Amino acid sequence: MGCGAVGIAAVCWTEPASASNVAAGLGEDRELTVPTWLTLLTGGAAVGASAMLAALVTDRRFVDALHEWDRPFPSVSTRSSRVLAIGSVLGSVLGLTALAAVIIVGLEGPAMPTANLAVILAFVGVRALLPMITFLVVDPWPTIDPFRFIARGVTGILDRVRGRERRNTAQTGTEGAKSNAASKNAAILEYPARLSSWPAVLGLGALVWLELVLPVTTDPGVLARVAVGYACVTVVGAVLFSPAAWFRHADPLAVLFRLYGAVAPVQRQDSQFRLVVPGARLRDESVVADSSEVAFAVLLVWELTYNGFVVTTPGRRTVETLVATGLSAHVTYLALLLGGFGLALGLYWLAAHASRRTAPTYRSERALARRFAPPLLAIAAGYHLAHYVAFVASLAPASLAALSSPLAPPVNPTTLLVPGWMGTVEIGALLAGHVLAIWAAHAIAFDCFPGRLQAIRSQYPFVVVMVCYTTVSLWLLTLPTTEPVYVAG
Repeated sequence: MGCGAVGIAAVCWTEPASASNVAAGLGEDRELTVPTWLTLLTGGAAVGASAMLAALVTDRRFVDALHEWDRPFPSVSTRSSRVLAIGSVLGSVLGLTALAAVIIVGLEGPAMPTANLAVILAFVGVRALLPMITFLVVDPWPTIDPFRFIARGVTGILDRVRGRERRNTAQTGTEGAKSNAASKNAAILEYPARLSSWPAVLGLGALVWLELVLPVTTDPGVLARVAVGYACVTVVGAVLFSPAAWFRHADPLAVLFRLYGAVAPVQRQDSQFRLVVPGARLRDESVVADSSEVAFAVLLVWELTYNGFVVTTPGRRTVETLVATGLSAHVTYLALLLGGFGLALGLYWLAAHASRRTAPTYRSERALARRFAPPLLAIAAGYHLAHYVAFVASLAPASLAALSSPLAPPVNPTTLLVPGWMGTVEIGALLAGHVLAIWAAHAIAFDCFPGRLQAIRSQYPFVVVMVCYTTVSLWLLTLPTTEPVYVAG
Protein backbone atom coordinates (compact mmCIF):
# COMPACT_ATOMS: atom_id res chain seq x y z
CA MET A 1 0.00 0.00 0.00
CA GLY A 2 1.87 3.03 -1.21
CA CYS A 3 1.82 6.65 -0.15
CA GLY A 4 1.92 9.24 -2.91
CA ALA A 5 -0.43 11.32 -4.99
CA VAL A 6 1.28 10.59 -8.28
CA GLY A 7 0.81 6.86 -7.71
CA ILE A 8 -2.90 7.44 -7.32
CA ALA A 9 -2.92 9.21 -10.64
CA ALA A 10 -3.45 6.20 -12.89
CA VAL A 11 -6.32 4.98 -10.75
CA CYS A 12 -8.61 7.84 -11.61
CA TRP A 13 -8.70 8.14 -15.35
CA THR A 14 -7.74 5.99 -18.28
CA GLU A 15 -5.47 8.67 -19.72
CA PRO A 16 -2.25 9.46 -17.87
CA ALA A 17 -2.62 13.25 -18.17
CA SER A 18 -6.04 13.14 -16.57
CA ALA A 19 -4.69 10.94 -13.84
CA SER A 20 -2.01 13.49 -13.12
CA ASN A 21 -4.67 16.13 -12.56
CA VAL A 22 -6.26 14.06 -9.84
CA ALA A 23 -2.86 13.40 -8.34
CA ALA A 24 -2.39 17.13 -7.97
CA GLY A 25 -5.74 17.44 -6.27
CA LEU A 26 -7.43 18.87 -9.37
CA GLY A 27 -10.04 17.59 -11.74
CA GLU A 28 -9.47 17.23 -15.45
CA ASP A 29 -9.08 20.55 -17.31
CA ARG A 30 -10.24 22.46 -14.25
CA GLU A 31 -8.41 25.70 -13.61
CA LEU A 32 -8.93 28.39 -11.01
CA THR A 33 -10.64 31.50 -12.36
CA VAL A 34 -8.90 33.72 -9.80
CA PRO A 35 -5.49 35.07 -10.94
CA THR A 36 -2.53 33.26 -9.43
CA TRP A 37 -0.99 36.40 -7.95
CA LEU A 38 -4.26 37.27 -6.23
CA THR A 39 -4.65 33.76 -4.84
CA LEU A 40 -1.13 33.76 -3.40
CA LEU A 41 -1.48 37.26 -1.99
CA THR A 42 -4.84 36.48 -0.41
CA GLY A 43 -3.65 33.18 1.06
CA GLY A 44 -0.47 34.62 2.53
CA ALA A 45 -2.38 37.61 3.89
CA ALA A 46 -5.01 35.32 5.46
CA VAL A 47 -2.37 33.34 7.34
CA GLY A 48 -0.54 36.51 8.38
CA ALA A 49 -3.77 38.17 9.51
CA SER A 50 -4.77 35.10 11.51
CA ALA A 51 -1.42 35.27 13.28
CA MET A 52 -2.02 38.93 14.13
CA LEU A 53 -5.50 38.18 15.45
CA ALA A 54 -4.20 35.26 17.50
CA ALA A 55 -1.59 37.56 19.00
CA LEU A 56 -4.40 39.71 20.40
CA VAL A 57 -5.64 36.76 22.48
CA THR A 58 -3.34 36.95 25.51
CA ASP A 59 -5.72 35.66 28.20
CA ARG A 60 -4.13 32.39 29.29
CA ARG A 61 -7.31 31.30 31.04
CA PHE A 62 -9.26 31.61 27.80
CA VAL A 63 -6.60 29.62 25.89
CA ASP A 64 -6.60 26.95 28.60
CA ALA A 65 -10.40 26.77 28.68
CA LEU A 66 -10.57 26.34 24.91
CA HIS A 67 -7.95 23.59 24.73
CA GLU A 68 -9.06 21.75 27.86
CA TRP A 69 -12.77 21.67 26.99
CA ASP A 70 -14.04 18.15 26.38
CA ARG A 71 -17.20 16.11 26.65
CA PRO A 72 -17.47 12.31 26.96
CA PHE A 73 -19.75 10.27 24.75
CA PRO A 74 -22.38 8.95 27.21
CA SER A 75 -23.35 5.92 25.15
CA VAL A 76 -19.72 4.82 25.03
CA SER A 77 -18.66 5.69 28.56
CA THR A 78 -21.58 3.82 30.16
CA ARG A 79 -20.75 0.48 28.60
CA SER A 80 -17.28 1.22 27.31
CA SER A 81 -15.83 -2.26 27.78
CA ARG A 82 -18.52 -4.01 25.77
CA VAL A 83 -18.68 -1.36 23.04
CA LEU A 84 -14.91 -1.22 22.64
CA ALA A 85 -14.65 -5.03 22.57
CA ILE A 86 -17.27 -5.33 19.84
CA GLY A 87 -15.72 -2.45 17.91
CA SER A 88 -12.29 -4.04 18.16
CA VAL A 89 -13.53 -7.36 16.80
CA LEU A 90 -15.44 -5.74 13.94
CA GLY A 91 -12.50 -3.49 13.12
CA SER A 92 -10.08 -6.40 13.05
CA VAL A 93 -12.37 -8.38 10.74
CA LEU A 94 -12.73 -5.36 8.47
CA GLY A 95 -8.99 -4.77 8.30
CA LEU A 96 -8.12 -8.41 7.64
CA THR A 97 -10.83 -8.65 4.98
CA ALA A 98 -9.51 -5.53 3.25
CA LEU A 99 -5.94 -6.83 3.26
CA ALA A 100 -7.07 -10.19 1.88
CA ALA A 101 -9.07 -8.39 -0.81
CA VAL A 102 -6.07 -6.30 -1.85
CA ILE A 103 -3.98 -9.44 -2.27
CA ILE A 104 -6.57 -11.78 -3.82
CA VAL A 105 -8.34 -9.29 -6.08
CA GLY A 106 -5.03 -7.70 -6.99
CA LEU A 107 -3.81 -11.05 -8.31
CA GLU A 108 -7.06 -12.43 -9.70
CA GLY A 109 -9.26 -9.42 -10.37
CA PRO A 110 -9.72 -7.18 -13.42
CA ALA A 111 -6.71 -5.39 -14.88
CA MET A 112 -8.42 -1.99 -15.18
CA PRO A 113 -7.36 0.09 -12.13
CA THR A 114 -10.66 1.90 -11.58
CA ALA A 115 -12.49 -1.44 -11.65
CA ASN A 116 -10.08 -3.31 -9.38
CA LEU A 117 -11.05 -3.42 -5.71
CA ALA A 118 -7.43 -3.79 -4.62
CA VAL A 119 -6.48 -0.44 -6.17
CA ILE A 120 -9.63 1.20 -4.84
CA LEU A 121 -9.02 -0.02 -1.27
CA ALA A 122 -5.35 0.90 -1.28
CA PHE A 123 -5.55 4.36 -2.81
CA VAL A 124 -9.11 5.64 -2.43
CA GLY A 125 -9.42 3.99 0.98
CA VAL A 126 -6.08 3.89 2.81
CA ARG A 127 -4.27 6.66 0.96
CA ALA A 128 -7.00 9.26 0.53
CA LEU A 129 -10.12 8.62 2.63
CA LEU A 130 -8.81 7.12 5.88
CA PRO A 131 -6.52 10.07 6.68
CA MET A 132 -9.52 12.38 6.15
CA ILE A 133 -11.58 10.36 8.60
CA THR A 134 -8.64 10.37 10.99
CA PHE A 135 -8.17 14.13 11.22
CA LEU A 136 -11.80 15.12 10.65
CA VAL A 137 -13.39 12.62 13.06
CA VAL A 138 -11.26 10.07 14.92
CA ASP A 139 -8.28 7.78 14.28
CA PRO A 140 -9.66 4.32 13.33
CA TRP A 141 -6.32 2.77 12.30
CA PRO A 142 -5.35 1.06 15.59
CA THR A 143 -8.66 -0.81 15.45
CA ILE A 144 -8.63 -1.84 11.78
CA ASP A 145 -4.86 -2.18 11.24
CA PRO A 146 -4.50 -5.75 9.87
CA PHE A 147 -0.72 -5.79 10.30
CA ARG A 148 -1.03 -5.00 14.00
CA PHE A 149 -3.64 -7.75 14.44
CA ILE A 150 -1.48 -10.37 12.70
CA ALA A 151 1.65 -9.31 14.61
CA ARG A 152 -0.14 -9.51 17.96
CA GLY A 153 -1.49 -12.94 17.06
CA VAL A 154 1.94 -14.26 16.11
CA THR A 155 3.49 -12.70 19.22
CA GLY A 156 0.80 -14.26 21.40
CA ILE A 157 1.48 -17.70 19.96
CA LEU A 158 5.21 -17.31 20.53
CA ASP A 159 4.59 -16.13 24.09
CA ARG A 160 2.50 -19.21 24.84
CA VAL A 161 5.17 -21.48 23.36
CA ARG A 162 7.90 -19.82 25.40
CA GLY A 163 5.74 -19.93 28.51
CA ARG A 164 5.07 -23.65 28.05
CA GLU A 165 8.78 -24.35 27.64
CA ARG A 166 9.65 -22.41 30.76
CA ARG A 167 6.97 -24.18 32.80
CA ASN A 168 8.32 -27.54 31.70
CA THR A 169 11.84 -26.63 32.83
CA ALA A 170 10.91 -24.73 36.00
CA GLN A 171 12.10 -26.35 39.24
CA THR A 172 9.57 -24.69 41.54
CA GLY A 173 6.15 -23.22 41.21
CA THR A 174 7.41 -19.75 42.08
CA GLU A 175 10.22 -19.90 39.54
CA GLY A 176 7.83 -21.12 36.89
CA ALA A 177 5.37 -18.29 37.57
CA LYS A 178 8.12 -15.70 37.34
CA SER A 179 9.45 -17.17 34.11
CA ASN A 180 5.99 -17.26 32.58
CA ALA A 181 5.29 -13.64 33.58
CA ALA A 182 8.62 -12.52 32.15
CA SER A 183 7.93 -14.25 28.85
CA LYS A 184 4.57 -12.57 28.29
CA ASN A 185 4.77 -10.18 25.31
CA ALA A 186 8.57 -10.29 25.56
CA ALA A 187 10.38 -9.10 22.47
CA ILE A 188 13.02 -11.24 20.83
CA LEU A 189 15.19 -8.12 20.46
CA GLU A 190 15.12 -4.79 22.24
CA TYR A 191 14.15 -1.90 19.99
CA PRO A 192 17.19 0.45 19.77
CA ALA A 193 16.21 3.65 21.54
CA ARG A 194 18.64 5.66 19.43
CA LEU A 195 16.61 4.88 16.31
CA SER A 196 13.54 6.66 17.71
CA SER A 197 11.04 7.01 14.84
CA TRP A 198 13.62 7.38 12.06
CA PRO A 199 12.61 3.98 10.57
CA ALA A 200 9.10 5.38 10.10
CA VAL A 201 10.51 8.49 8.39
CA LEU A 202 12.57 6.29 6.08
CA GLY A 203 9.58 4.01 5.49
CA LEU A 204 7.21 6.82 4.53
CA GLY A 205 9.77 8.32 2.19
CA ALA A 206 10.34 4.92 0.59
CA LEU A 207 6.61 4.39 0.07
CA VAL A 208 6.21 7.81 -1.56
CA TRP A 209 9.10 7.13 -3.93
CA LEU A 210 8.15 3.54 -4.74
CA GLU A 211 4.58 4.49 -5.51
CA LEU A 212 5.86 6.92 -8.10
CA VAL A 213 8.39 4.64 -9.78
CA LEU A 214 6.48 1.33 -9.57
CA PRO A 215 3.26 0.63 -11.51
CA VAL A 216 1.26 -0.10 -8.36
CA THR A 217 -1.79 1.79 -9.65
CA THR A 218 -1.75 0.45 -13.19
CA ASP A 219 -0.88 -3.16 -12.40
CA PRO A 220 -2.97 -4.59 -9.52
CA GLY A 221 -0.70 -7.63 -9.41
CA VAL A 222 2.28 -5.47 -8.52
CA LEU A 223 0.18 -3.77 -5.84
CA ALA A 224 -0.74 -7.15 -4.36
CA ARG A 225 2.89 -8.22 -4.17
CA VAL A 226 3.86 -4.91 -2.57
CA ALA A 227 1.11 -5.41 0.02
CA VAL A 228 2.45 -8.90 0.81
CA GLY A 229 5.98 -7.51 1.14
CA TYR A 230 4.84 -4.70 3.42
CA ALA A 231 2.91 -7.15 5.58
CA CYS A 232 5.92 -9.46 5.89
CA VAL A 233 8.31 -6.66 6.86
CA THR A 234 5.84 -5.22 9.36
CA VAL A 235 4.93 -8.49 11.04
CA VAL A 236 8.55 -9.66 11.27
CA GLY A 237 9.62 -6.31 12.70
CA ALA A 238 6.81 -6.31 15.24
CA VAL A 239 7.57 -9.86 16.33
CA LEU A 240 11.28 -9.13 16.70
CA PHE A 241 10.94 -5.84 18.58
CA SER A 242 7.41 -6.24 20.06
CA PRO A 243 4.23 -4.81 18.52
CA ALA A 244 4.16 -1.93 21.01
CA ALA A 245 7.62 -0.66 20.04
CA TRP A 246 7.30 -1.33 16.32
CA PHE A 247 3.94 0.35 15.78
CA ARG A 248 4.89 3.26 18.04
CA HIS A 249 8.16 4.03 16.26
CA ALA A 250 8.90 2.07 13.09
CA ASP A 251 5.72 1.44 11.08
CA PRO A 252 5.10 4.46 8.79
CA LEU A 253 1.35 3.91 8.47
CA ALA A 254 0.86 3.59 12.23
CA VAL A 255 2.88 6.74 12.91
CA LEU A 256 1.08 8.63 10.12
CA PHE A 257 -2.38 7.87 11.46
CA ARG A 258 -1.34 8.48 15.08
CA LEU A 259 -0.06 11.96 14.27
CA TYR A 260 -3.00 12.85 12.04
CA GLY A 261 -5.29 11.64 14.83
CA ALA A 262 -4.02 14.44 17.08
CA VAL A 263 -5.93 16.92 14.90
CA ALA A 264 -9.26 15.10 15.27
CA PRO A 265 -12.21 16.41 17.34
CA VAL A 266 -12.76 12.95 18.87
CA GLN A 267 -9.99 11.63 21.09
CA ARG A 268 -9.70 8.35 22.95
CA GLN A 269 -8.64 8.86 26.58
CA ASP A 270 -8.55 6.12 29.19
CA SER A 271 -10.69 3.70 27.11
CA GLN A 272 -13.23 6.45 26.56
CA PHE A 273 -14.02 8.63 23.56
CA ARG A 274 -14.24 12.35 24.24
CA LEU A 275 -15.27 15.29 22.08
CA VAL A 276 -12.71 18.12 22.04
CA VAL A 277 -12.10 21.30 20.07
CA PRO A 278 -10.52 20.32 16.71
CA GLY A 279 -6.76 20.59 16.98
CA ALA A 280 -6.84 21.05 20.76
CA ARG A 281 -4.52 18.11 21.34
CA LEU A 282 -1.83 19.69 19.16
CA ARG A 283 -0.93 21.66 22.27
CA ASP A 284 0.00 18.43 24.07
CA GLU A 285 3.78 18.08 24.24
CA SER A 286 3.50 14.28 23.99
CA VAL A 287 2.20 14.43 20.41
CA VAL A 288 5.69 14.89 18.93
CA ALA A 289 8.20 13.17 21.17
CA ASP A 290 11.59 13.83 19.55
CA SER A 291 13.50 15.10 16.53
CA SER A 292 12.62 12.05 14.45
CA GLU A 293 8.92 12.81 14.80
CA VAL A 294 9.63 16.45 13.96
CA ALA A 295 11.10 15.14 10.72
CA PHE A 296 8.06 12.90 10.16
CA ALA A 297 5.69 15.86 10.59
CA VAL A 298 7.70 17.92 8.09
CA LEU A 299 7.70 14.95 5.69
CA LEU A 300 3.90 14.76 5.86
CA VAL A 301 3.77 18.33 4.57
CA TRP A 302 6.56 17.89 2.04
CA GLU A 303 5.36 14.65 0.45
CA LEU A 304 2.11 16.31 -0.53
CA THR A 305 4.02 19.30 -1.92
CA TYR A 306 6.36 16.94 -3.77
CA ASN A 307 3.55 14.95 -5.32
CA GLY A 308 1.85 18.14 -6.42
CA PHE A 309 5.07 19.56 -7.86
CA VAL A 310 6.12 16.63 -10.08
CA VAL A 311 2.83 16.77 -12.02
CA THR A 312 3.13 20.47 -12.88
CA THR A 313 4.96 21.96 -15.86
CA PRO A 314 7.82 23.34 -13.70
CA GLY A 315 8.17 19.94 -12.04
CA ARG A 316 8.22 18.14 -15.38
CA ARG A 317 10.89 20.49 -16.71
CA THR A 318 12.98 20.01 -13.59
CA VAL A 319 12.86 16.25 -13.96
CA GLU A 320 13.71 16.42 -17.66
CA THR A 321 16.65 18.75 -16.95
CA LEU A 322 18.09 16.45 -14.30
CA VAL A 323 17.65 13.35 -16.45
CA ALA A 324 19.42 15.16 -19.30
CA THR A 325 22.51 15.43 -17.08
CA GLY A 326 22.79 11.65 -17.01
CA LEU A 327 20.78 10.74 -13.91
CA SER A 328 18.28 7.94 -14.19
CA ALA A 329 14.61 8.79 -13.73
CA HIS A 330 14.41 6.80 -10.50
CA VAL A 331 17.42 8.58 -9.04
CA THR A 332 16.05 11.93 -10.19
CA TYR A 333 12.73 11.47 -8.43
CA LEU A 334 14.52 10.23 -5.33
CA ALA A 335 16.88 13.22 -5.39
CA LEU A 336 13.96 15.63 -5.66
CA LEU A 337 12.19 13.90 -2.80
CA LEU A 338 15.22 13.95 -0.52
CA GLY A 339 16.44 17.38 -1.58
CA GLY A 340 13.10 19.05 -1.07
CA PHE A 341 12.60 17.30 2.24
CA GLY A 342 16.01 18.44 3.40
CA LEU A 343 15.18 22.01 2.39
CA ALA A 344 11.80 21.95 4.16
CA LEU A 345 13.31 20.41 7.30
CA GLY A 346 16.20 22.86 7.27
CA LEU A 347 13.80 25.80 6.94
CA TYR A 348 11.86 24.57 9.95
CA TRP A 349 14.99 24.13 12.08
CA LEU A 350 16.10 27.61 11.01
CA ALA A 351 12.82 28.92 12.39
CA ALA A 352 13.46 27.13 15.68
CA HIS A 353 16.92 28.70 15.83
CA ALA A 354 15.52 32.16 15.06
CA SER A 355 12.80 31.75 17.68
CA ARG A 356 15.43 31.62 20.43
CA ARG A 357 16.70 34.99 19.19
CA THR A 358 13.35 36.73 18.84
CA ALA A 359 12.29 35.45 22.26
CA PRO A 360 15.40 34.69 24.36
CA THR A 361 14.79 31.61 26.48
CA TYR A 362 16.58 28.88 28.39
CA ARG A 363 14.81 26.30 26.20
CA SER A 364 17.05 24.66 23.63
CA GLU A 365 16.56 24.89 19.89
CA ARG A 366 15.74 21.18 19.84
CA ALA A 367 13.06 21.61 22.52
CA LEU A 368 11.44 24.50 20.64
CA ALA A 369 11.49 22.56 17.39
CA ARG A 370 9.75 19.64 19.07
CA ARG A 371 7.12 21.77 20.80
CA PHE A 372 6.17 23.77 17.70
CA ALA A 373 6.07 20.73 15.38
CA PRO A 374 2.46 19.57 16.10
CA PRO A 375 0.91 22.56 14.25
CA LEU A 376 2.54 21.18 11.10
CA LEU A 377 0.07 18.30 11.35
CA ALA A 378 -2.82 20.74 10.88
CA ILE A 379 -1.09 22.11 7.78
CA ALA A 380 -0.61 18.58 6.42
CA ALA A 381 -4.25 17.75 7.16
CA GLY A 382 -5.51 20.80 5.28
CA TYR A 383 -3.21 20.08 2.37
CA HIS A 384 -4.26 16.42 2.27
CA LEU A 385 -7.93 17.41 2.19
CA ALA A 386 -7.24 19.90 -0.58
CA HIS A 387 -5.47 17.21 -2.61
CA TYR A 388 -7.92 14.37 -2.28
CA VAL A 389 -11.45 15.59 -1.61
CA ALA A 390 -12.17 15.83 -5.35
CA PHE A 391 -10.42 12.54 -5.98
CA VAL A 392 -12.56 10.66 -3.45
CA ALA A 393 -15.76 12.29 -4.73
CA SER A 394 -15.01 11.51 -8.37
CA LEU A 395 -14.20 7.87 -7.68
CA ALA A 396 -17.17 7.25 -5.35
CA PRO A 397 -19.36 5.44 -7.97
CA ALA A 398 -16.45 3.30 -9.18
CA SER A 399 -15.57 2.45 -5.58
CA LEU A 400 -19.11 1.33 -4.78
CA ALA A 401 -19.22 -0.75 -7.94
CA ALA A 402 -15.94 -2.48 -7.10
CA LEU A 403 -17.08 -3.16 -3.54
CA SER A 404 -20.38 -4.65 -4.67
CA SER A 405 -18.78 -6.96 -7.22
CA PRO A 406 -15.02 -7.35 -6.61
CA LEU A 407 -14.28 -9.99 -9.27
CA ALA A 408 -16.83 -8.88 -11.89
CA PRO A 409 -17.17 -5.08 -11.73
CA PRO A 410 -18.61 -2.97 -14.57
CA VAL A 411 -16.44 -2.83 -17.67
CA ASN A 412 -16.55 0.99 -17.72
CA PRO A 413 -16.70 2.24 -14.12
CA THR A 414 -18.54 5.52 -13.61
CA THR A 415 -16.63 8.56 -12.41
CA LEU A 416 -18.18 11.83 -11.36
CA LEU A 417 -17.33 15.10 -13.07
CA VAL A 418 -15.83 17.42 -10.46
CA PRO A 419 -17.44 20.89 -10.59
CA GLY A 420 -15.30 23.99 -11.03
CA TRP A 421 -16.12 25.34 -7.57
CA MET A 422 -14.25 22.41 -6.05
CA GLY A 423 -11.08 24.46 -6.51
CA THR A 424 -12.43 26.99 -4.02
CA VAL A 425 -13.13 24.18 -1.55
CA GLU A 426 -9.57 22.94 -1.94
CA ILE A 427 -8.10 26.38 -1.27
CA GLY A 428 -10.44 26.82 1.70
CA ALA A 429 -9.33 23.48 3.17
CA LEU A 430 -5.69 24.38 2.74
CA LEU A 431 -6.12 27.79 4.40
CA ALA A 432 -8.20 26.30 7.23
CA GLY A 433 -5.36 23.94 8.05
CA HIS A 434 -2.86 26.79 8.14
CA VAL A 435 -5.10 28.98 10.31
CA LEU A 436 -5.59 26.09 12.76
CA ALA A 437 -1.81 25.65 12.82
CA ILE A 438 -1.36 29.35 13.64
CA TRP A 439 -3.71 29.08 16.61
CA ALA A 440 -2.09 25.86 17.87
CA ALA A 441 1.34 27.52 17.69
CA HIS A 442 -0.07 30.49 19.63
CA ALA A 443 -1.33 28.20 22.40
CA ILE A 444 1.97 26.32 22.50
CA ALA A 445 3.91 29.59 22.78
CA PHE A 446 1.94 30.54 25.90
CA ASP A 447 2.84 27.15 27.37
CA CYS A 448 6.54 27.60 26.65
CA PHE A 449 7.06 31.25 27.59
CA PRO A 450 5.99 33.02 30.78
CA GLY A 451 5.76 36.54 29.34
CA ARG A 452 3.04 37.60 26.92
CA LEU A 453 5.34 39.59 24.65
CA GLN A 454 7.93 36.83 24.73
CA ALA A 455 5.30 34.24 23.75
CA ILE A 456 4.11 36.38 20.83
CA ARG A 457 7.63 37.13 19.57
CA SER A 458 8.59 33.46 19.68
CA GLN A 459 6.00 32.73 16.99
CA TYR A 460 7.36 35.15 14.38
CA PRO A 461 9.82 32.74 12.71
CA PHE A 462 7.32 29.90 12.65
CA VAL A 463 4.64 32.16 11.16
CA VAL A 464 7.07 33.10 8.39
CA VAL A 465 7.66 29.42 7.67
CA MET A 466 3.90 28.76 7.61
CA VAL A 467 3.36 31.65 5.20
CA CYS A 468 6.05 30.13 2.95
CA TYR A 469 4.33 26.74 3.10
CA THR A 470 0.99 28.41 2.30
CA THR A 471 2.35 30.29 -0.67
CA VAL A 472 4.03 27.23 -2.20
CA SER A 473 0.95 25.07 -1.64
CA LEU A 474 -1.41 27.61 -3.20
CA TRP A 475 0.97 28.14 -6.10
CA LEU A 476 0.90 24.44 -6.88
CA LEU A 477 -2.90 24.36 -6.71
CA THR A 478 -3.13 27.20 -9.25
CA LEU A 479 -0.84 25.53 -11.79
CA PRO A 480 -2.20 23.41 -14.64
CA THR A 481 -1.09 19.81 -14.37
CA THR A 482 0.67 17.58 -16.81
CA GLU A 483 1.76 13.97 -17.10
CA PRO A 484 4.75 13.06 -14.89
CA VAL A 485 7.58 11.90 -17.10
CA TYR A 486 9.60 8.67 -16.97
CA VAL A 487 7.27 6.94 -14.50
CA ALA A 488 6.29 3.30 -14.71
CA GLY A 489 3.23 2.75 -16.79
